[in-house]
Amino acid sequence: LMATSLLRSTLQREPAGSFCACRGGGLDGSAIRLALHSWPGLWSVLVRVAEVVCWTVYEVVFNPGPRGVMKLPRLHTLLAAAIRHQVISLAKVGDGVADATYEEVQAFEEVAWKVNRPEQWDSFRAHRPYSLKGYHSRAPDVGAPAPDGVVHSLSSGAEMRLLSTARAVAGSSSLVALSFDSLSCPVWRGFAGAELHRIARSFGVPVLHVYMAEAHPDDAFPSPMQGPVALASELRRHRDLEERKAAAGRAQAFLTHKVGRPVVLVADGMGDALEEAYEARPFRMFILDVSRPDACVVAHKTGLAPFNMGAKFAELRAFLCLWRSRARNGA
Repeated sequence: LMATSLLRSTLQREPAGSFCACRGGGLDGSAIRLALHSWPGLWSVLVRVAEVVCWTVYEVVFNPGPRGVMKLPRLHTLLAAAIRHQVISLAKVGDGVADATYEEVQAFEEVAWKVNRPEQWDSFRAHRPYSLKGYHSRAPDVGAPAPDGVVHSLSSGAEMRLLSTARAVAGSSSLVALSFDSLSCPVWRGFAGAELHRIARSFGVPVLHVYMAEAHPDDAFPSPMQGPVALASELRRHRDLEERKAAAGRAQAFLTHKVGRPVVLVADGMGDALEEAYEARPFRMFILDVSRPDACVVAHKTGLAPFNMGAKFAELRAFLCLWRSRARNGA
């Protein structure tokens, strides 16, 4: 592409008949200059393409992910970029430049489910109350105290408090990310869960993952999106804490593989108190300011998923970039 662009610009500058004319079996000076100037850029592009191809082959063939999570892990790895592009294109509300509001999501979802999939409308209403027209958000706004509640350790099942756990995960950081997760959401497992985690970690913000009620339980609200993001086995509504912990363990193994490092994950209680407090389904991220000893305050939040994911990622990066700049300047 770079060489073609250079060729086009050179052709536009050279007089007619002077470019690449055969003169005694040689090339004229402009053709030689073009080759010399375009080679370094073209070489760097070729090297980068080779790196991507080699890494993709390695991931697809030798490192597709933990067993028992994805039905077609190699196909999912191979098509990850295409899945991301398609979801961002199809789940775009408005121009997609900014994160979607509740009202925009509610209008979009009514057409998507009530009009286009009427057979699943009742299930949708039961599993997405925040996406129904007329619902007014009660989730904490930026600047408001973060709701607290009980979470459970995956290893022991012991009860812990969400905010004290978040402070422990934050360590010396003044911010910590709360990522509410559900493996049954095809967009979360397709790309979004890992990408939100990576963005937070790229700015040095630790992440506490909270596994919650399934976004798309196969026995109540199965997702129409399968194919390369299909799960190896069904995920049903959690009947008890042990089932939730088992599903959370699968999500933790999957996410650990995707981000290339261990992740801290706890489970919401069976009353779904935290999911409701943060209006988190199908998945959502909140950034908490834990710098004050007496309060944890919401510093940033993503909107209802999976809409305008590109804008969600961009706004999260912009917020964290500003936070890091202020931290460095002592503001």
